[in-house]
Amino acid sequence: MNSNRFAESQKTGGASNADHAVQGTCNDAAVSRESAARLGYIVDPFIQHFVKPPQRRAPLINRGTYCRFHGVQNTLCQFIQALGATAQSSGQIVVLGAGFDTSYFILEKEGMSVGKYFEIDFAEITAKKAATIYRQPSLKSLLPKDTEVALGGSELHSSRYSLISGDLRQFQSHLVPKLVEHGFDPNEPTLFLSECVLIYLDPEHSDNIIDWITQSVSNAAILTYEQIRPDDRFGQMMIDNLRARQLELRGLHAYPTLESTSQRFLSRGWHSSTAVDLAVYHDRCLDDSERVRLAKIEFLDEWEEFTLLAQHYAFTFAYSKDAEPFQMLCPLK
Repeated sequence: MNSNRFAESQKTGGASNADHAVQGTCNDAAVSRESAARLGYIVDPFIQHFVKPPQRRAPLINRGTYCRFHGVQNTLCQFIQALGATAQSSGQIVVLGAGFDTSYFILEKEGMSVGKYFEIDFAEITAKKAATIYRQPSLKSLLPKDTEVALGGSELHSSRYSLISGDLRQFQSHLVPKLVEHGFDPNEPTLFLSECVLIYLDPEHSDNIIDWITQSVSNAAILTYEQIRPDDRFGQMMIDNLRARQLELRGLHAYPTLESTSQRFLSRGWHSSTAVDLAVYHDRCLDDSERVRLAKIEFLDEWEEFTLLAQHYAFTFAYSKDAEPFQMLCPLK
């Protein structure tokens, strides 16, 4: 990789203030994740490279970040293990709106790889991520040896990992050709991840992505993590607070409940779809020993507030009819 290519500036292309506000949410997520990692809630030795200066989040935010991290990592690991159990030699992971997520590097460090790992985000975000990866030996050393820099430093491509720049509102017209160009195989078992991403798109754009997956990838699964319940007092406060930052949850009223997020996939013919809010995930999907460990890290005396907050975020896990390895997964049980 040529370091000079990272010196080229990345133009915004006339991005709107709303787009910039959405891009800023990846910094919020990274700060929360770094706080949880530094305190020992989660193991992520890489997120520190994307956060300056570090900030300590409140205990209820750290606990929520832990649950979010646990749900995603649990799904990723189960998927990779299921591929091995079904004698699948490859498999793919596609992260929509990856931001500064470090899951690829965590998996690589643990020796858990898939055939191809794709990350997609705005060019402004991918350029910063690529530069950080290149500067940090602990990150760069985990990239495949054949990694190449592209598009003025806003993309990285290799035989097993691709960091792709683009706008998810142009998914079928712009991003699908990029995915295919860099090795995406619609016949491979593919896990899609979306953490607080689809909900910032108008439903027509997010549905367009799901419809393409439904029609084009027969062996597919998806894990989403999104806000829900906009109509109660807390939900309205959440919306107002985000609007004050020029952030609009454009898909929230189209899919406002656990039932509607599940039905979104079932109505399209997916074989299974399960949704749980973060409060239920915390109480039913974590081992008792793990909850004891968390209690020793920080005292949480805001249980009612944590429960109220957690009830407004949800995981949804769905898989298609032909998704053989995904029938072994139970990330939300």
